[in-house]
Amino acid sequence: MKLFHKIFLCFIVIFGSTFYVVGYLLINFSYENAIEQGKQYAFQEFQYNKYILQSFLYLDSDFTEKENMELAADAKQNFTVPVAIYKPDKECIYSNLDTEPELSDTGDADDDSIAYRVVSSGGKSVILVSDYVAQDDSEVYLVTQTDISDLVSTQDSMVSYFQKIYLIIICCAFPVIFILSCLLVRPIKRISKAAGLIAGGDYKGRIKVSGHDEVSELAENFNRMAEAVDEKITELSDIAHQKEDFAANFAHELKTPLTSVIGYADMMYHKDLSRKEVKSAAGYILSEGMRLEALALKLMDLFVMDKHDFVMEEMDVCELFEDLKQGIEPVCEKYGTKYHIDMDKGSIKADYDLFKTMILNLVDNAVKADSRDIWIMGESVEGEYIITIMDNGKGIPPDELGRITEAFYMVDKSRARKQHGAGLGMALVSKIVEICGASMNIESDGHTGTNVRIVFLREGINDD
Repeated sequence: MKLFHKIFLCFIVIFGSTFYVVGYLLINFSYENAIEQGKQYAFQEFQYNKYILQSFLYLDSDFTEKENMELAADAKQNFTVPVAIYKPDKECIYSNLDTEPELSDTGDADDDSIAYRVVSSGGKSVILVSDYVAQDDSEVYLVTQTDISDLVSTQDSMVSYFQKIYLIIICCAFPVIFILSCLLVRPIKRISKAAGLIAGGDYKGRIKVSGHDEVSELAENFNRMAEAVDEKITELSDIAHQKEDFAANFAHELKTPLTSVIGYADMMYHKDLSRKEVKSAAGYILSEGMRLEALALKLMDLFVMDKHDFVMEEMDVCELFEDLKQGIEPVCEKYGTKYHIDMDKGSIKADYDLFKTMILNLVDNAVKADSRDIWIMGESVEGEYIITIMDNGKGIPPDELGRITEAFYMVDKSRARKQHGAGLGMALVSKIVEICGASMNIESDGHTGTNVRIVFLREGINDD
């Protein structure tokens, strides 16, 4: 059964049963009040006729011995309602009641309470009131009859009228409840439709949210979920494209040196070459082999960093760079580049080998960009330690700054290949910065060098 049908039926059942119960209680309450008023009237009539009977007994001690006809004439003339008079032994002296009462219901001589009973017979409803009456030496039981047929008839009319009203209201309630059920279900249908679109591959589907009820909160949560799914799908798609690009670039980077190696090796194998030609071919093979080695090592570093859990240790920055000079100096001497190191006191949390790889890659990129000078500076600012590597080389075009951390991306491909580059250096640096919990910003105008700033977060800093 659909939710709409459940809501509709629940509304109908709840509304119908509630209206019926309320109507029944109101009619019953009204009837009980009317019966109570009838009882009060019946008691008043009984008291009035009791006084009349007592006056008869007072004036005529032989009143109960009269012939029935004479007693009947006196009763008709003086009693206001039908009555029945009994001797103490329950023998009937006179009665003009429509219904003979049960004498067990009459009060006892020692009982001060007045007995009553509602009796319905022949389409007529009456209240019989009885009590023991004593006057001087005369003792009798008096029973009075008060007609309440009008009250019962009114009750029946009210019930009949309520049944008609009930049917009319239920019929009128059907379309109203139908509309309310549609309004309640409509937001859920929108959510279901949006979920169906997402299930079908349309991750841009969203729900228009209005109101502040639980369904609106559900719609907002659904939109947030859809947004998260869309972002995740986009992320996975980007990762898939990156993997495809990685595989394509990797194959391309392998193809060029392997082609050269195979070509020169084949030439050396099949042709008789002079010593100079053999040396030249061997030089090409060596150069391309070194390039393949660099590519393999950097790829290995990338894979290791993805699989390895590194432990960050607190290290003094000045001591760290004092050790790194042994690795920085040969790289700079090879290309005739001067380096300048100026570090403020402070400490950072990092892995030594990763940090060394990061700095050497940045220095290597700087010297290969034909830099004459490289400045390596450290500054402690408001609990953050900032390491800046600045050069005066060729720089990076501003429109390519966003891609230089991609694997195999090279700004100057021909120069990078001549220098055994594979476009993995900045990808390694970016990965190391991420592992160290730092952030990196690269600035360049494409003409006057490059400025790389690495900021180590406050919680990893311990200033002296």
